[in-house]
Amino acid sequence: MSRTESIEQLARDAGLSGPRRYLVDWERAEAAVGTRLPADYKQYVYWFGPGDFDEYLIVCVPGVENSNTELAARLAREHHGARLLKQIDSKASPRIPLFPEQGGWLPWGFTTGGDGLYWVTSGDDPDHWTIAGRPGRGSDLAYFDGSFTEFLHAFVWDTVGMPFIPEAEGDVPVPFDLDTGEWRAGGAGERLEAYGRFASDERE
Repeated sequence: MSRTESIEQLARDAGLSGPRRYLVDWERAEAAVGTRLPADYKQYVYWFGPGDFDEYLIVCVPGVENSNTELAARLAREHHGARLLKQIDSKASPRIPLFPEQGGWLPWGFTTGGDGLYWVTSGDDPDHWTIAGRPGRGSDLAYFDGSFTEFLHAFVWDTVGMPFIPEAEGDVPVPFDLDTGEWRAGGAGERLEAYGRFASDERE
């Protein structure tokens, strides 16, 4: 991975002065999802923690209190949606195969426009999984030729190239907005038992 595609460079480009030091029990997180996760995603979680890019792109993080943005809970939510669709129309085919199906899609993020972002879990090495996107409206799926970090780097610099992701409305690079991952009454999602934490009480 080149310097411009590192998590450290991504953090600087998105406005972080250093890692937020968000700590996760990765054994627990991977057991909850059912697979090992990419190494650069784990680095991302340590550096960025919960939050979003310009109030548009949300990357799910293990161990947060909000089920809407917790990684394993997001996968469970997608499975629930697929089951509801099947109940409505027993002949309906799922738009995408979901993990743990062989080569199934594992959600890692979403946009406020309802688009989903995934790893395509083909192959045994998560560091070589493909990035794919599903639009909230329409049926045209999209793929990104690069890693998780490379995708976020492209998003921050407005060069991601997925047709359903609009051009940045403001300046680039796109900034990262900090969040705590806490559940808020009246907000989206359900309250989970949090097991992720910041290494100190100081949050940038």
